[in-house]
Amino acid sequence: MKDKMMLFLYEWKHIFRQPAVWGLFFFFFLIGGYAVYSGNVLTQKKLNGIHEAKKESLKDYRNTLLAFTDTASVEKKQHAENAGNPYVIDYRFPRIAYDNPYPLTGLATGIKDITPVSEKVNYYTDYAVLDREMTNPAILFEGRLDLVYVNLYLIPLLIIVLVYNVISSEKEKGISSLLIVQGGTLKRVLFGKFLARLIIVFLAALLINISGMLLSPSGAPSFQDAFMWCFLVFSYTVLWFALCFLIISMDRNSVFNLFSCMAFWIFFLFLLPLLINKTAQMKYPSDLKLLDLEEKDRQISDEVWAMKPKMVVDSFYRNFPEYASVYSPSDTLDNQNDAFFAGYYDIKQKRMKAVIDSLWKGDDNANQMALRLIKYNPVQSTEHLFTLLARTSRGDYSRYKQDVKDFQKVWQSRFFDKVFSVKNGKRTLSGFSQEELKTLPSFTVRYHSIKLSDFMYGNLAVWIVSVICFTGGLVFIRKFKQ
Repeated sequence: MKDKMMLFLYEWKHIFRQPAVWGLFFFFFLIGGYAVYSGNVLTQKKLNGIHEAKKESLKDYRNTLLAFTDTASVEKKQHAENAGNPYVIDYRFPRIAYDNPYPLTGLATGIKDITPVSEKVNYYTDYAVLDREMTNPAILFEGRLDLVYVNLYLIPLLIIVLVYNVISSEKEKGISSLLIVQGGTLKRVLFGKFLARLIIVFLAALLINISGMLLSPSGAPSFQDAFMWCFLVFSYTVLWFALCFLIISMDRNSVFNLFSCMAFWIFFLFLLPLLINKTAQMKYPSDLKLLDLEEKDRQISDEVWAMKPKMVVDSFYRNFPEYASVYSPSDTLDNQNDAFFAGYYDIKQKRMKAVIDSLWKGDDNANQMALRLIKYNPVQSTEHLFTLLARTSRGDYSRYKQDVKDFQKVWQSRFFDKVFSVKNGKRTLSGFSQEELKTLPSFTVRYHSIKLSDFMYGNLAVWIVSVICFTGGLVFIRKFKQ
């Protein structure tokens, strides 16, 4: 035990006496610090965008209240009479949905890098405006450096530089005999060197990642998410030590070790992801076409508007049977009544959704297949888990969009309750009062939690590869030349 401690202490002193090591860690912390700063800037921009959207919504609320009492002119008197009209409220004081960034969002931006943070929610969905691919050319041109990039790309490089010659250099310099006398065997020396470097690299990575969590503008994550994030960093660090251990155990020279480790790095971070993506795209070619959604929206609008009023109205009452009791034969006479308008927008948005779903079908299938294949690449599995913890994966954005749709149905129900209200046995258009404006439904941000069991299953690929590499290294190390 004393010999092991002496070897361990010697290794620490040996590592930190090298100027190159100090330069390497300075570079690592410099890039890591900038990644934290870059992610925080993006998060702060999103928070500022949400703050501005809320200010605009508050301004709309005040203007809507003012319209109830402003009767300074004949025109404003007419506006005051219609101030509570549900159609006017839906236009003048729309509901707002917010995609509030999770505390870990800045560490793994993902798809949330280019998607909007707020959107208006009306009683019908305008797919021509909302459901197109969101891109910000300025951000895409600039690029985005986040902490996950540092974890995935720089931690392996840091490990490779620190360990590729831990034994070969000692043998090449002719001082391995002295180490054997002090530490017992060259195998024991190898384990001691690896353990020392594993602790150093993990502590450095842990420091920069915890700093990113603590400095997040959107607050601190839950303890479980913080623990899983740190465990994922540890798993990934162990993975690359295992890969390097396999190479070094072959007992070759330093050049072979370096180039072999770099070959692993290129394969897992570039070639295998490219192969997985190309396989998914070949299996499910993208159906995306250059389509003007606004033009398609106008075409569908004309088609639905030209339908017979009875077909449109009957469609609405079939889809919303809770309002069937207020059905009136006059609803089917022309297209100038509430039932027709409600049916018109209902049919239109369903047809637009079908068009958009067909456009993205191939792309969505390719993404799903790629998601199934990445479990065979421990690097992509790790990246996916990081984005899940940060709530920035494609699945998280889809769940947010579903939350918006669910909220839209809540507001739609409240809206139709006013449009198809019954007073004295007759259907009548009922308006919102000033007091009711305070009780209109508001969007609530939901962060979908990740089960620990699902996380451990996703992390299984990393540990399987690590165990295989460690086992292979132990087989090779039996033939290790002293």
